[in-house]
Amino acid sequence: MGDLLLAGPALLAVRRRYPRSRLIGLGQPAPWRLLSRTLSLNEVWDSGESRWAQLFAPGPVSPELRNCLAPVQLALVFSPDQSSPVSARLRQAGVPAVHWVPSFPEEGREAVATLQARHLTGYGFAAEARPFRLALPENPGEPELADFSGAAVWLAVAPGSGNPQKNWPLSHYYEVSRALAWKYKLRVVWVTGPAEAAAVPYLTALTAAQGHVLLNGAPLERLAAVLARCRLFLGNDSGLTHLAAALDGPEVVALFGPTDPQVWAPPGARVRVLTGPCPEAPCARGREIPCPESHCLRDLAPERVLQAAGEILSASLPAG
Repeated sequence: MGDLLLAGPALLAVRRRYPRSRLIGLGQPAPWRLLSRTLSLNEVWDSGESRWAQLFAPGPVSPELRNCLAPVQLALVFSPDQSSPVSARLRQAGVPAVHWVPSFPEEGREAVATLQARHLTGYGFAAEARPFRLALPENPGEPELADFSGAAVWLAVAPGSGNPQKNWPLSHYYEVSRALAWKYKLRVVWVTGPAEAAAVPYLTALTAAQGHVLLNGAPLERLAAVLARCRLFLGNDSGLTHLAAALDGPEVVALFGPTDPQVWAPPGARVRVLTGPCPEAPCARGREIPCPESHCLRDLAPERVLQAAGEILSASLPAG
């Protein structure tokens, strides 16, 4: 999800260039559906279907896939490696124009949005590296959202990510969330997914004891609606942090360790990035994190995060 949201400005440039064309997203359906209204998507194709495996394997392209792709005049392939077989296979299937757009820089520290805008400009698109904003459905009408629509002020905490080496210690999250909730009279919602399964029993007990709310494995549409109603979001370098940054509701405090915020952080004035004191950080190369333990995140003091979050909240809320 994070990669797709980072590509949001590039995708908007495509939609602006071809406002009347049918725009189809190919990938994981849930994130694409989340962007459907923003991009005026006409269709979403599930890349998990068996027919798409042909894009990654040698051999003839099936008539079924050729027929499926027959109306497609232009394909943009977002991937880290230009030598990926997908572009060649799409051409083999009959797509007239196929452009590669890098998912992230193989070298250097160029921001993803800037990198992709530069590549699209080379293809003739008027692309700009600017913050991406999601347009959510109006009045989703879910009764589960009633708690988030009242007078309470909410803090969202997302303690996980796709890689545990990118995670700030859970104990630090608890310390900071408890202090913020007490000082600013906040309600706290913890957001977790499949990657945080091991922590769910602990968080279930914690949220019950503290009167917090736990959203575990909620659909993306509901998560987006909840996060849009929060005043502050606290999380790691993760898809949920990018989702929160793409919404008009919360201010975002994003905690980075081995990955480079200059490359990966969501852009925007509502995002504040904090990093640990390790002189070796960021050490990640692409998606690879070489250090066995993320000392950079472990050594990011809760006091620093509490101060940054407090400065944001103090600008709009009285201390309790």
